Amino acid sequence: MSLKSLWAAFYQQLVDGSAHRSLDRKREAAVLDEIERIVLKIDSTILPVHSFRKKILPSVRHAMQYISGLIPQVPGPLELDPDRWNDDPLLRAMFISREELIGVLQSSKALKNFFRRTNASQAFAMLVAERKEKIFFGIEKSGDIVRRDVPQKAVFFEDFKVFAPAIELAETHLQIEHVALVTLIRQAFEKITDLQLWKEELEKQRELLEFKVKRPDISKPESGLKLADASDHQMQETLKVLSDINRKLKEIETELDTPDHRFSHLCSILKKPEQHLELKAVSYKLSRLGILLESSSTEPANEFTVSEFKLGQDLKQVVLWIRVERGSVLSV
Repeated sequence: MSLKSLWAAFYQQLVDGSAHRSLDRKREAAVLDEIERIVLKIDSTILPVHSFRKKILPSVRHAMQYISGLIPQVPGPLELDPDRWNDDPLLRAMFISREELIGVLQSSKALKNFFRRTNASQAFAMLVAERKEKIFFGIEKSGDIVRRDVPQKAVFFEDFKVFAPAIELAETHLQIEHVALVTLIRQAFEKITDLQLWKEELEKQRELLEFKVKRPDISKPESGLKLADASDHQMQETLKVLSDINRKLKEIETELDTPDHRFSHLCSILKKPEQHLELKAVSYKLSRLGILLESSSTEPANEFTVSEFKLGQDLKQVVLWIRVERGSVLSV
């Protein structure tokens, strides 16, 4: 390579790197703007925290890096083409029929709006569905032996939703990353709200127990020693519960009492996104009736791999990248 070519390549790397950094800064700015809007609605007292955007940025970057690492783990894009339903094991497993697949596509507001506002012939998007399981008793055949009332597990999918349609798959990736990060922020505030409600409940319990300690129940006259023993034991139990409540309240107060504490709580969740967002690949082998089969089974089956996503304590959901043709959504 000539010296001129080397300089040209080096210059192009600088240009590409600069463009990439500029894109990252724009994404970060958009995310920070979104966070400020959420904070303003839920807990505006956090915003006056000194250098809010500057202080939260490292935590945001960490969460964004984690979420970006999840993107390649999602399989696809799967062609969501009704004409391929008979031939694609994943389509057969997810949708009861070709007609159900058509219904999902043509009822998607996200896809309809995308194709109506663009001239695109296709769209990339994310498909999300709830995985359901049902145990029932059926017949199992092994060679010439037939067993009845064998517990079997059926796996099926429902409540299909399409998110972030775009012309390019990379654009869909960016949209989903943004949505996932904003969802994580909202999850953090939900935890803050839950802690505040728990604090109020604990304070009510403490007030009631303190009243009992100061004014024990003497409405039931009993013999001296027996009453004293019972009262002492009850008092000890009450004091122990009070001590536990006070300890827990102190822990909660260190997270909630001031805007700085709540800000720190928010950052702590962004620094440990793996504790709140989970994604893992799961392989299935299902019979044509949706019954979960052993890997060694020779029965005709639909075999496929999907990613299961979990946010906090919510139900696990299946996620896939998909590609959809315009004609499958809008009637010509």
